[in-house]
Amino acid sequence: MMVYSRIVLLLFVLVGLAGNLTAQLDSLLNVLDSELEKRSQYLAEKELSLLQLDQLRSQANDPEEQFEITLEKVLALESFSFTRAYGEVLRLKKLAQQLSDPVKISQAKVREAFIFLSAGLFNEALDSLNTINPDLFPAELKSDYYATRARTHFDLADNYAIHSLSDKIERLGLQDLDSAIVHAQSFPLTRLSLLSYKSMRLDNATEGLEFYRQLRALPQAGTRLMAKEHGAAGILFNMLDQQDSARLAIVKSAIADERTVTREAISLVRVARYVYEMGDYERSARYIKIGLENANFFNARHRKMEVLDILPLIEEERQQLLLAQRRQFLIFTILLSLLLVLAVWLIRRTILQNKELRERRKALLDLTQQLRANNTALRESERIKEQYIGYFFQSNTKFITGAKKVIDKASKAIYAADFKEAKYQLKSFNAKQQNKQLLQDFDEVFLTLFPDFVRKFQALFPPEVVWQSPEQEGLSSEVRIFALMRLGIKNNDTISKILGYSVNTIYAYRSKVRGKSFLEKDAFDKAVMDISSTP
Repeated sequence: MMVYSRIVLLLFVLVGLAGNLTAQLDSLLNVLDSELEKRSQYLAEKELSLLQLDQLRSQANDPEEQFEITLEKVLALESFSFTRAYGEVLRLKKLAQQLSDPVKISQAKVREAFIFLSAGLFNEALDSLNTINPDLFPAELKSDYYATRARTHFDLADNYAIHSLSDKIERLGLQDLDSAIVHAQSFPLTRLSLLSYKSMRLDNATEGLEFYRQLRALPQAGTRLMAKEHGAAGILFNMLDQQDSARLAIVKSAIADERTVTREAISLVRVARYVYEMGDYERSARYIKIGLENANFFNARHRKMEVLDILPLIEEERQQLLLAQRRQFLIFTILLSLLLVLAVWLIRRTILQNKELRERRKALLDLTQQLRANNTALRESERIKEQYIGYFFQSNTKFITGAKKVIDKASKAIYAADFKEAKYQLKSFNAKQQNKQLLQDFDEVFLTLFPDFVRKFQALFPPEVVWQSPEQEGLSSEVRIFALMRLGIKNNDTISKILGYSVNTIYAYRSKVRGKSFLEKDAFDKAVMDISSTP
């Protein structure tokens, strides 16, 4: 019974602790939201302080004083804006060279390396550090030099794809870190921060958190330093699988980053991931957006990559959450699906029937249009046939009547033995004139049937190509050939007999005309056949 009571008591304690951590996290997130609302205010205060430094520097006449003011401005910018910080550090180096002070020159190079490091330019940072002789520095600057060099090696190792080289660079970083710790013995804040960082690199989370707690107890620990230390503590808590404590530490880091207008840090993006895991999507999206704005504002390549690395994880979490929700509603979905199956079948049947009706209606419409087109073509064909039957009856009647008159007169002359008169009568029948009259009659009838043929035919050619002048009576030989084609007479031999030309001449005319059209041969022939008998 006593054992059971202790178990129950322990459970109550654990539940109470969990609830307390949750309450703390909610409270800190509200604080973070409040700080984010002050971003514009903090930014304005930051710009004002930078402007005041500019004014102090412009009033300073002593290069030593100008150097110190510029150094202060570099420190204020190095986690705020890479571009502006780099511009100031170049100015700092120039002032150090003017002073011909090796320590100040090296100090400026350390700050330059740190700026390169913050922007993810690790090789550039090492190049700058390798030009420095740390023996010139006092202890505090030596510690800063080796700490910067260590972090550069660590960041380079973390981003190196080849494992063997990464381990080698990691060892170099640990050596530099040991040197930084040695030279920081007289500086408790720096020493504890470095010791905690070393424990993290060695995966000794318990020891690292102990140094973190000692550092927090020091009254001189400022907001900017604690922003970094809270972030490191979050990583250490994660190593121990203490997720709630890790989240608290990261949120504290993000709050401190906002208060110090730090744009280079990544804590806010990590908070975005945490709140997403908690199901607070609106807040997560807001934090991610601001985190991306910070990375873009500072212009740090590796920070942008970290943001882009976290974004897919958030998306994966969202997919997992959606999957869990699908499983929760699976039973209800199955029941609803069974009830909807019949409705879906009926809807599908109706859709198919409507589709079939639409297809049939379209087919009927197409057929109706085709019938109308065929009827129009038949009516046109009938009209053309009637006109040409009448024309040929009339032409043949005239031809036969004329021939009969000539034959009758020639016969009478022969019966009368007047052969000279008979010869005269036979010669009076002019076949060429009759053929010419036949073609004129054909032109007249054709233009009656197709009054707009010449204009539409001419439209198939460039303006400079003219086959039929407006004042010309009847049809030109070229146009007459295609007029016969429009009536369905397409054989060159037949056309040659009608017009009295050789087959080669007809072929040459047709080729010449087609060659001057801007249409291809088949398209040209189709266009001619499509010329309607109506204007």
